[in-house]
Amino acid sequence: MRLTAENKRIIPAVILAILFLVFLESRSYLPDWNPDRPPETGEVRDISFSLIDRALSAYYQWKTDEPIVAIIRQDIDAQIGAISPDGQFITTGGSVIRDIAISSVAEKRIVRKYAAAAGNVRAVAFSPDGRYLACGRGFMAHLKHNESVEIWSIQQGKIFKRLQGPAGPEMNENDVLALTFSPDGRSLAVGYVTQFQGDSVHLFDVETGERIREMHPSSSTHRPFVFFDAGRYLGYESDGFHVFEVATGKQAQEFKLKAAYALSPDGRYLAAGMDETKNLRIVDRQTGRNVIALGSIKGYYRLLAFSPDGRYLAAHSDDGLTLWDVSAGRKVRDLKGNPDIVSHWIGFDAEGKYFAAVCEKYVVVWDFRKLVAAGRAN
Repeated sequence: MRLTAENKRIIPAVILAILFLVFLESRSYLPDWNPDRPPETGEVRDISFSLIDRALSAYYQWKTDEPIVAIIRQDIDAQIGAISPDGQFITTGGSVIRDIAISSVAEKRIVRKYAAAAGNVRAVAFSPDGRYLACGRGFMAHLKHNESVEIWSIQQGKIFKRLQGPAGPEMNENDVLALTFSPDGRSLAVGYVTQFQGDSVHLFDVETGERIREMHPSSSTHRPFVFFDAGRYLGYESDGFHVFEVATGKQAQEFKLKAAYALSPDGRYLAAGMDETKNLRIVDRQTGRNVIALGSIKGYYRLLAFSPDGRYLAAHSDDGLTLWDVSAGRKVRDLKGNPDIVSHWIGFDAEGKYFAAVCEKYVVVWDFRKLVAAGRAN
């Protein structure tokens, strides 16, 4: 194609415009902390609007026929996340992320960051009423640390409480692996990795910050904790699936199958993506009886998550991301609208309006109700 004189004049202007947008993009995420004074834990920074964020979100949504509400670019590859109960915000973290990133679903971008002086964001969780955000941190091996859990007041934008780790202030072993609030929001379950004392799961009082009890026998998990039966029991995956009685801290039940697990919100059923047989089963938690087999894959199941009503199950595997109708025993659809690989978190908001996944450089949010409606039509 021959370039006219007019086109030759336009090309430099287009290149300069692109370079200018890239410059603005880089500035939008650069920390504005004074380089001579590192950020203090508890500082809050609002993130400026980015045209490229909005353009990328629109482009990826245009490429797919899936009912995607937002594709939110992350400035650093994210691995873990949590969605607020009302579905308006998603918080993300990861192994190289120091500050908690808060993304707005409506604005399709990171809008705020909660800062810390050290450590990386290993686990995040919203309280059921949306008032608090808990963050669990990991640290470099040579750094001594004790208060590796922060509870933020979202309304005030300040740290409400810091929780003491089990290894003591002179140790460097209080890294957090997972945490979650109880259904009434009064307690917080925290999983720690402490090399010499053994991994442990602890229960804290949110208002006072006092440790209530430790779960025995203890074991660590990178998977989410799930309270059920009005907070009477706590379940989590760790070399099988474990159920603890919260009042006593004693283990009440254990499943030893090698699988990826998810517990239904009412605690009646376990979803198990089997490592050996590669099939996806729904198991009656109380009896251990297989209820239904949903399907099989070639690779491994990585993440499972039930919808708030327990009727649907999202499954991330080596084969991709799939939504299942558990009650009907059939696949709703495969999801392929995510522009990057799914990391270590998928989940739903409390009302089941949205389904979201952390996908390295992006957070993808689907309209869950439209997904289900389209699946029924097919």
